[in-house]
Amino acid sequence: MAAFGKRTNSPAELAGDATLEFGAETAVVVKDPDPRPAVTSVSLRRPAQILAATVLIGGMAAAVYWADRLKVPTAPPSGSLRIETDSPGAEVRVDGTVRGTTPVSLSIPTGQHVITVQRGTNSKQVPVSIVANASTVYHITLPETVAPPVAESGSLNIATDTPGGQVTIDGEDRGTTPLTVKSLSLGQHRVVVKNAGATYTRTVQIEAGTTASLVLSGNGVPSWGFLSVTTPVAVQVFEGQRLIGTSDVDRIMLPGGDHELDMVADAIGYRATRKVKVNAGQTATLTLDLPKTPVSINAIPWAEVLVDGTRLGETPIGNVSITPGPHEIVFRHPQLGERRLKAVISLKDPNRLSMDMRPR
Repeated sequence: MAAFGKRTNSPAELAGDATLEFGAETAVVVKDPDPRPAVTSVSLRRPAQILAATVLIGGMAAAVYWADRLKVPTAPPSGSLRIETDSPGAEVRVDGTVRGTTPVSLSIPTGQHVITVQRGTNSKQVPVSIVANASTVYHITLPETVAPPVAESGSLNIATDTPGGQVTIDGEDRGTTPLTVKSLSLGQHRVVVKNAGATYTRTVQIEAGTTASLVLSGNGVPSWGFLSVTTPVAVQVFEGQRLIGTSDVDRIMLPGGDHELDMVADAIGYRATRKVKVNAGQTATLTLDLPKTPVSINAIPWAEVLVDGTRLGETPIGNVSITPGPHEIVFRHPQLGERRLKAVISLKDPNRLSMDMRPR
């Protein structure tokens, strides 16, 4: 059995080739002169490994392709545009494309555009400039093509020498004289009046939008006259506690003589007493001048104000005197457009009008 050898080389010698002796035999160890690590190469020899690598590379390429194709384009800058008209329902086109009916709020790309607003055969074109992140309001007035309604009825005034005559029209009981009957159909009507033991039968022709008069006198001498009331607001006319007519009719029939009449318009808090003399067979006229009342007008952020076409100035407007009754108030702003408000000015309550001009 061979004995273990002994080391015959010094540590310094081991830097080069080393010789080890084991008994009778000698082994020589050769050192690699290049101390750099060896390069390791990998070889894919199995089919599954080749398939996995192919799928991985293909997936990466597809991800790069679709990421480029699916990029979301950046939206162009835009602004807000609102179109209003006096009467809603007008068609709105932007650069020839229909975008809805008024009132309408739209998001429009910045730049110059042409707005077309049309109702029936009436249309109007407006060039607009849209600024990014800004709001623009346009109020457009179109001519009305609807013809005014034709009156399909008329009225009848009936009076007798002695008040209290019983009246029937076409067999229907209508009250006692003096009497005004409204909304009678056009054409002829049979009127029967029973008064002071006498019966009067007459045929009356009713014309559209007019008030016919029927005065019945036993002695043939007229003892009744008429009153015409002119006022900016419709009023009811009372004598004592009895309603004798309204300012809406052409004439109110009254017995000849002096009368003290109450003019009442509850909607605006108006009441006044007037004395009038009515001559038999003639028409007396009465014109009512209603007192003005203070009105405060404001707008957000501000606006130029016109009342019934008359410019009052710029808001805030405090305690301007306006005649009570219905009025049209127009608010105008150079950037926010125009708004309209129909209001009834009253004598009984504080009148404060306000308009928000900001886009809705």
